[in-house]
Amino acid sequence: MFGIGITEIIIILIVALLVVGPKKLPELARTLGRGMAEFRKTADDFKESIYQDDNKIETDLKKAEEQRKTTKIAYPVAPLDPETADVKEIASEGSAENHDDNRKEETSS
Repeated sequence: MFGIGITEIIIILIVALLVVGPKKLPELARTLGRGMAEFRKTADDFKESIYQDDNKIETDLKKAEEQRKTTKIAYPVAPLDPETADVKEIASEGSAENHDDNRKEETSS
């Protein structure tokens, strides 16, 4: 149980009998038994609440993931398909003119 052997338990009982006395020893044992039972009940309730919270979190994550998969995102502009659109040409058309203008301003300064 707690790594205590029979010899240690006998020694503890003898010391308890000498310290408490034979009249109060059964009452002390009942009180300790009730305290241990209450402690176990509280520990079990705590474990159960942790498991319930954990299960609730898991189900919420699964629902969110499922909702994310099924929800369609409305794009303000249709996204470019890299296989069909030539991104380099589109980017270079607008930036080449601006880039040439910037070079002229730098050289004239």
